[in-house]
Amino acid sequence: MRLIDLHCDTLAKLAKPYGRGTILENPYSVDLVRLEAADSLIQCFSTFFHSGRYPGPVREKLAFRKAQQRIDLFEKQQKYCGGRLLWIRSRGDIARCRFEHKTGALLTMEDAVPIGGRMENLTHFYERGIRLITLTWNYENAVGYPNSKNASVMEKGLKPFGLDLLAQMEELGIIADVSHLSDGGFWDVVKNSGKPFVASHSNARAVTNHPRNLTDDMIRAVAQKGGVIGLNFCPLFLGCDGVSSISHMLRHISHIYRVGGEDVLAVGTDFDGIKGTLQIPGVEKMELLLDALKKHNMTQRVIEKMWWKNALRVFEEVL
Repeated sequence: MRLIDLHCDTLAKLAKPYGRGTILENPYSVDLVRLEAADSLIQCFSTFFHSGRYPGPVREKLAFRKAQQRIDLFEKQQKYCGGRLLWIRSRGDIARCRFEHKTGALLTMEDAVPIGGRMENLTHFYERGIRLITLTWNYENAVGYPNSKNASVMEKGLKPFGLDLLAQMEELGIIADVSHLSDGGFWDVVKNSGKPFVASHSNARAVTNHPRNLTDDMIRAVAQKGGVIGLNFCPLFLGCDGVSSISHMLRHISHIYRVGGEDVLAVGTDFDGIKGTLQIPGVEKMELLLDALKKHNMTQRVIEKMWWKNALRVFEEVL
């Protein structure tokens, strides 16, 4: 069965000075050889760089440069794949992946800090191939505020530039991602978005009470907007006490399904960005969750929607 994964941090692993392997084959959680074996249709690759520890203006300039370097790295790494990994920039690229039965790569920006409050930077990164932007990470930026255990931070919404950015992203064809965003920011996206948006790697707060997860009202709102929620394999968000277990994944999937319906389900593993004991340590083991869903009496139709069809629908509507 084809697979779309909305989030991984493999590029950050490959970019480290001691990084090993290539995007074709490496010792981490995601590479093309294993994606092909898993029948992956599209893998979203984050261009993330941990910029939160740096002060404001320095942070934005550094993040801009690092995002450039991540894209440069992807371009270089793609060449190792000999045409087997297709860069997804448009609906036409997706159609080609399906027709030629190849794996596609969609580049994402996890944290809009490289844009730095300058709309021309958004256009620049669009031209460089970014097609999904996680509006914030764990720190305030020019767009808005992050998820937080501080209630006063969580209630803050998008800044004026964030509202303008959201509108321009939709105009260009860039998917908005609310994972990591404050609750106030989430509801601003709901109120101001004209196209489906995603929570690329988030779970259910009613199952695991963590601010990175979504409340039931949020789950319903994403569904009503035609968006999707990618199941995150991180133990902390699953509520597994350091262990990413399939049983906990099933609890979150069942809850999201029950609250938001079958059209909101998706996969957002967060591979290579999470730590702990992982029952599914890499894309080569995704069949374990697939088998568990079948044993959990999920129908083939719903599994296919979660595995790839729901995310594909969003991609085709927004890109």
